[in-house]
Amino acid sequence: PPPPPPPLPPTQRTRRDVLMSYAGALGAGTIGSVAGYLIGSSSGQGDAPGVTPISAGERRDIDSLRAEAQFRREYDGHVWVRARSGDWWEARLDAQVPGTVLLRNPEGYVYFLNLNIQQIDLTDDYVMAAVFGDGSWEANVQRVQAKDDASGEPVDLQMPMDAFRDLISLMS
Repeated sequence: PPPPPPPLPPTQRTRRDVLMSYAGALGAGTIGSVAGYLIGSSSGQGDAPGVTPISAGERRDIDSLRAEAQFRREYDGHVWVRARSGDWWEARLDAQVPGTVLLRNPEGYVYFLNLNIQQIDLTDDYVMAAVFGDGSWEANVQRVQAKDDASGEPVDLQMPMDAFRDLISLMS
């Protein structure tokens, strides 16, 4: 018989492994628990029930991976993507049109990106990296326009951050 295979080398934990091990903790069902844990841990209030503690080093590793993929996630759940210019645009889903992402640039102008899919999960870091990581999304965004009440002409829609975050849908 052939000799047995050599033993496997010892595993080393990479940044990708850290992200994969905590990807489930960042899912839609537990985002509130994770945010509560992160807020509690930074204020010294202790651990949130049911959430595995994430060390500061692991948080830095996850944030570093996200930065490499051209996006960041605030601990309150808001997602930002980096344009090629280096500007950060806030991203959120349109609640009534499947596959449509709404984006707001630093000047407050609102854009949309239709991905032609039924469902997109912006809470999934791998989805964010796949959609926004290479910067090709910029070629496909379209500025949202609305009719000006006074002139009746279409104008580019500009919104303050709070109004953008409270928005349910622009598209229907």
